[in-house]
Amino acid sequence: MRARPLCVLVAAASSASTCRSFSTPNDATRGRRRRRYDFADKVVEDAVIKDVKLKRQTRTTTPKALNTREKSFSQRDPIRSLNMNLDYLAKSQQKDSALRAEEMLKRIQALHSDGYYEKAPDVVSWNSVINAYAQSKSIETPSSHARRLMEQMKESDVEPNTVTYNTLLRCLLKEIKRRQPLKRESGIVSEAKEIVSKMQENDLVNTVSFNTLLSILAKSNEAPSVSETYLDHMIETYRSTQNKKIQPDTTSFNALIEAYVNECKRNRKAAAGMAERAEAVIGRMVQMYKSGENDNVRPDVVSFTSVINAYATASSRRKKCASQALETLDKMQRICDDGDRRVKPNKRTYTAVINALSRAGKPERADEILRKMLQSNNNKLQPDTMCYTSVIDGYARKGGEESAFRAEELLREMEDTYNSQGGSYLTKPNFRTYRAVITALGKSTQPRSAEKCEQILNEMESYASHGMKDLAPNTIVYNAVIDAYARSQTESKAYRAELLLEKMLDSGNPMINPDTVTFNSVIKASALSSSEDADVRKEAYLIGLNAFKNVHSYDGCRPTSVTYVHFLRLLQNLVQDASSRDIMTEKVMGLCRSSGLVNEAVESQLKKTSPTVARRILLSSGNDGNND
Repeated sequence: MRARPLCVLVAAASSASTCRSFSTPNDATRGRRRRRYDFADKVVEDAVIKDVKLKRQTRTTTPKALNTREKSFSQRDPIRSLNMNLDYLAKSQQKDSALRAEEMLKRIQALHSDGYYEKAPDVVSWNSVINAYAQSKSIETPSSHARRLMEQMKESDVEPNTVTYNTLLRCLLKEIKRRQPLKRESGIVSEAKEIVSKMQENDLVNTVSFNTLLSILAKSNEAPSVSETYLDHMIETYRSTQNKKIQPDTTSFNALIEAYVNECKRNRKAAAGMAERAEAVIGRMVQMYKSGENDNVRPDVVSFTSVINAYATASSRRKKCASQALETLDKMQRICDDGDRRVKPNKRTYTAVINALSRAGKPERADEILRKMLQSNNNKLQPDTMCYTSVIDGYARKGGEESAFRAEELLREMEDTYNSQGGSYLTKPNFRTYRAVITALGKSTQPRSAEKCEQILNEMESYASHGMKDLAPNTIVYNAVIDAYARSQTESKAYRAELLLEKMLDSGNPMINPDTVTFNSVIKASALSSSEDADVRKEAYLIGLNAFKNVHSYDGCRPTSVTYVHFLRLLQNLVQDASSRDIMTEKVMGLCRSSGLVNEAVESQLKKTSPTVARRILLSSGNDGNND
């Protein structure tokens, strides 16, 4: 593999740090920030000053000239002006915008109490402040602020309306997206259900309310059947009342599809069935739309892409799902060709199909989709890092020399595209990309494939040292390289594996701490050493023996059945004296049995390593079983 000249990557990292230096706030920018922070104060002060001036003018008896300028908008309707400013703050998502909006609201309240304004802040004012908290990126629990403000609304004789409750639901949706602990997630779901129930009692619920609840349910650990129950309730209520306020729409059904997609990820064994149920939801949408029952329910690109994602998740266990993903893509294309542009496949659609094919062990078909995207004249369909990496990952899953060659080729293509575009991040290889290439090379029979893996590892460390911390290799990458040496024909594979292990031990970097897989891979590399040189075989034996001892004593590690399988193979291949091999096998099996790690794989390797010990141990186990 040729050395990959990613000088542009390193240069980009250096220039990025240089560019960041220009963003250091100077005196001018600090001033601008200070003025922006005082925006709320300024609005309130201007309103008060204008109001005071207006009152002074009204005390004079001087007749008003015909051409005198009319009162300003804020003077005519200060609350409406306040609401516009609050709405601006809420949508700006500036730092501390929610706090500033609430401060502005309280000041206007105080001015009303002091008699400066006839009108107090209304429900729109309060909703704007709650919305500011809902849209804030820096507040972890916006729902707590929303509830607090709703209590203050009631104390101010302002009743929350549909928008108020829907904004509270949106706060809960935002919180559940942040992967809350199970207990907290359960509380969010319960609260959302209670809110919608209360809104129904007070005739405040609408389609947005139900859709937000359905999204919360989809992103939680609730079963899809719960989401389906709420959607069925919406449908039945709309059928009986024909109330447009609660008419289900495409978003409602897409939330149910999302629930099935997430259930696929949680329960891989049932993923294929969940994917088919998700597709059945689309059939239900089509039936309702074509029958004229509900013209707001039409499948769109999100509907179909979500179903393809479900099939992609299931394809690693059931290969047929990849074909079903392709069929769904073809169906989208036919509908689009018939004139419905709502279902035109986008980049996410093609990426989902690529994922399905790669996970099903069909990287060549995934590669064809990638080529199709590259050849399209649509810039929005040009493949990105995720598309390339998924195809490479497919080749890594398949293994073999051709797969390794194509994985390398795709990596070079990504690097060349990245460099030719002046460091565009569209095709910049990421951590997962390099790891997939290492895995593909490790499974190949290419000459010096393990050395190529180590070269990629060194390049990743070089990029990380130049500021690209996201490319820093971790324990998984090191393990993949050690495993590549174990699979290779390199004569000094045990020695190379030990060097990498020592590098991990000496680094002091917690990201590359050795784990059980690391030690197992070193034992495997030692066991598969097939050199005719006695010194090399002896060195391999000692390296494997040392790794076997360390896996029992190193912090955070403990042996597994795989550990004993590899070490028994080491004894079979590297200990030539039968008597010595039998003695060591007896001791090793004693440890294995005391740890409760004997399984079919261990017994099978035991028979190959020492048939005599195997008969004695297995016979003893059989007698014990009979005595019981």
